[in-house]
Amino acid sequence: MKLDKILKKQLIPETAAKRLILYKRCLEKMDENGINTVQSSDIGNKCGIKSSIIRKDFSYFGDFGIRGKGYEVKNLIDSISNIISSKEEIEVVLIGAGKLGQAIIHHSDEKCDVRLKAAFDRDSSKVNKTFNGVKVLPEDKMEKFIKENRIKIAIVAVPCKEALEVIHRLVDSGIKSILSLALVPVKVPEDVEISFMDILPEVEFLHFKLKQRSII
Repeated sequence: MKLDKILKKQLIPETAAKRLILYKRCLEKMDENGINTVQSSDIGNKCGIKSSIIRKDFSYFGDFGIRGKGYEVKNLIDSISNIISSKEEIEVVLIGAGKLGQAIIHHSDEKCDVRLKAAFDRDSSKVNKTFNGVKVLPEDKMEKFIKENRIKIAIVAVPCKEALEVIHRLVDSGIKSILSLALVPVKVPEDVEISFMDILPEVEFLHFKLKQRSII
């Protein structure tokens, strides 16, 4: 069963689904190192997650391991891939080709199913340049490109003052899922998913946790 169908039935929390993707990355590293069989504790040590949480997450999706023997790495990778991945590449557009946007472009992983189809920027000095195989197009071509290529997912890497307008334009263009690296309050239609990722608030949260533990 695919991940979206499982989530729609509310059989698992979204946090478990996100961790499943992390497990796959860790297992792939293990496979590269010639490791054939692992215990949940091995995965936990690699991913930095308690083995009890890993076993609980796996239980949402079925029985992957053999009691007393653990998990076969290749089979587990295939099982997770079947749940979280489609047979097609996940095509995404990036809005903003500044330092943050370029970092995202260069961070792309060949093993990942996500493919940046194009980046858009209003800065003429960046337009028509290519970074790591991704071409930067004029921002005023964004809507047409999204519609013609039937893109459904976008990453927003523009300053906060520009993000609100960009997000509304993306929604009007048919984008259904948005990852915004600008933490701005915005209301989108119910059929549009939007997630926010901002490093500095995460650092503040880590600081708060340290204070709770009386370390600082």
